[in-house]
Amino acid sequence: MKLPTSLRQPRALALAAGAAAALACGAASAQTTFTGFTNGCFGGGCTPETTSAPATDFLAGSGLTYANSTFNVTSAGGVAGLGASGMLLPASNIDNLGSWALTGAPFNYNGNSFTLRVSFTAPPGTAPGSALFTSTLLGTVIATDNGGLSIDFDNTPRPFTFAGGTFTLRVDDVSLTPHAVVTPVASTGFITVSAVPEPETYALFLAGLGAIGFMARRRKS
Repeated sequence: MKLPTSLRQPRALALAAGAAAALACGAASAQTTFTGFTNGCFGGGCTPETTSAPATDFLAGSGLTYANSTFNVTSAGGVAGLGASGMLLPASNIDNLGSWALTGAPFNYNGNSFTLRVSFTAPPGTAPGSALFTSTLLGTVIATDNGGLSIDFDNTPRPFTFAGGTFTLRVDDVSLTPHAVVTPVASTGFITVSAVPEPETYALFLAGLGAIGFMARRRKS
């Protein structure tokens, strides 16, 4: 295949190649910061709060509690993890999707449910502003250090849009085993960001196209 004369000019080719490479790299390296908070409640048909406030909820008659959280995470390579720090004390319950605590009180959790609301305050223009994740509770705690339960979330990724791109949020299931010393366990998930080239990348790309156009006009003259 024979290239147009303008594309065979070394300078034009270098600019075009650099612009294309920068566009691809910029799309992959663009970072997005996500901030927000979580709320949760037990029981079928319950509606979690829509405002950020430190709070806990518990399943009546059981040893299971959930504590709300806040998060401020930045994506790297198109992914932002939530709850990667693992176990946290309620006083420092941040950058996750809330935390769980389970005592050894005997209880049959089968048939119970929990609803988690994840709300975003950034990036600007996020729509919708929040998403609900429902779950079922499975398991029976027999006594301290025996039995346990799992919280089986509807793991369907929720899509969002914001000024400049899109992202999806997924919430992980949770498994809990009671111990004599109760330690909160973080609820985790991750955000996947669609490639969003940075503004300077677009500028470089346009500069490369402009150089090609200039060389083409110069050749014709």
